[in-house]
Amino acid sequence: MKNQADGQARPGENRDNSDSASLSSGDAQKELQFRLCRFLLSKYSELINESERRTIGEIKGLVNSDDLTIQSILADLKPQNFGFEKDFLQTAEKIFNFVASEINFAELDTSLNYWLSPKEIFSEKIADDEDIAIFLCSLLLGIGDEKAFVVLAELENLQTHAFVITEFRENFFILDASQGHVFSKFSGNRDKVLMDFSFKGAKIKQFLYKFNHSTYEQFVDTE
Repeated sequence: MKNQADGQARPGENRDNSDSASLSSGDAQKELQFRLCRFLLSKYSELINESERRTIGEIKGLVNSDDLTIQSILADLKPQNFGFEKDFLQTAEKIFNFVASEINFAELDTSLNYWLSPKEIFSEKIADDEDIAIFLCSLLLGIGDEKAFVVLAELENLQTHAFVITEFRENFFILDASQGHVFSKFSGNRDKVLMDFSFKGAKIKQFLYKFNHSTYEQFVDTE
């Protein structure tokens, strides 16, 4: 059999090149779509932000253990004959691990303020840090944790980050499902936990505000 001439396609080469070109074209199209989406979000960000504006009362109401999605999840995670004192830690860890493993953390590089419902978070399996914290806090409230709060903190790098704090039997917990740490990693003495906690290498500079279903407390004027 004669050798193929230099530069002549061998069997399968046209198909492979076509596939590669198709993949490159598909990737390029996705990038263009992402660019368009970013542009549209930026263009209409003021309208979105205005429609998503919430009063303090409405923000507190976001932590809602009566939500049907929250109740459905708790039906699977909460043990029968649940007792707060005997079952809280084990159930809270189960809830935390569920949220950390099921909900993907994503950040938008746009100045959008928005709130996702538990149904939206659970169906799409994605949310930012504040919506994840609200989701987790609602689940903890559903097992009777009245000390759980959503916290928005300013970090040393001047970025903000949201997580949940709670207390049980004189132990203080920071629960940050967006980074999926071990449940008890940030637990113990309050001052030590606050000193040890970090997100992407940045430690807490100060709390900006915290809230749950009954309380909203602002620590710094954010205007």
